[in-house]
Amino acid sequence: MSGLAVSAAPKAACQKAGALTCAVLDDSLIDRYLICHALKEVFDDSVTVEFATAAEARRYLEERVVDVLLADRVLPDGDGADFALSPPEGTAVVLLSGDDCTDVTERLDASGRARFLHKDDLSGERLAEALLPLVRKQAEVVPLHGSRGPADDADPATGVSPVTRGLRLLRTVRARKDRTGGAEIAELLNEIERILLDLRPRGH
Repeated sequence: MSGLAVSAAPKAACQKAGALTCAVLDDSLIDRYLICHALKEVFDDSVTVEFATAAEARRYLEERVVDVLLADRVLPDGDGADFALSPPEGTAVVLLSGDDCTDVTERLDASGRARFLHKDDLSGERLAEALLPLVRKQAEVVPLHGSRGPADDADPATGVSPVTRGLRLLRTVRARKDRTGGAEIAELLNEIERILLDLRPRGH
């Protein structure tokens, strides 16, 4: 998986010359993978650390500065909007959520240091659009390349890689499990299975 586990992220990890440092805050392992995957499409040679709780992120940010923080809105111990509305010094923040977050979007845009991005729109291209105005200084050193085109393994029609599509379907299953019939859930799981089978190395 892209990114370093927080327990394995020494202070020196963020000192990589020329690399943009990124932190991902989300309690969902699936969503963290999606976010890290999108980051790697956007930034060349970025260094990423991951957190599942606001407390973990705050402890880390008290001792270190990161260039970019991507934070989920709903956390087990807080609101990711707190990071976006009061960004750590020197850090650009993108607030992520499966909801529209209209209560904070305008305030984020006006701050000049934070943006909102809906999780359903998460891709390298959309992340680049959100981050470019926020990290223009760093972009002179670490190229933003989300506008170059989709990942090599992406579907030309959608610009989405099979891994990203499969993970998005898993998010859908998780979100709908309490209000969707068994037949629809089964169909989604069958689609995920087809994607995984297509990803197997040939000859296996």
